[in-house]
Amino acid sequence: MTTESDRPTRRPSAGRSSLLGLLVAAVAASAVVGAVLGYALSSWRGLEDVTLLGITFVISAMTGALYAGVAVGVFLTTLAFVFASISRLEDD
Repeated sequence: MTTESDRPTRRPSAGRSSLLGLLVAAVAASAVVGAVLGYALSSWRGLEDVTLLGITFVISAMTGALYAGVAVGVFLTTLAFVFASISRLEDD
């Protein structure tokens, strides 16, 4: 039988802040790579815009950084929420 003293306590730890820092660093690094890729495609290849399913996207360093940052940020945040949810389900 489990008593209150046997249950692990939930305390905010340094692990959460370091995980958040790692998430921000990963998003920033992907934005930098996206900016470099956008700059390289627009200046070295001469691509100005790309049409995908009838939607035209302008290729530049800014749009590359924005796309990469948002894509990696949404993916990693969703993954973090899934792992947190699974962890809470296992605790119950």
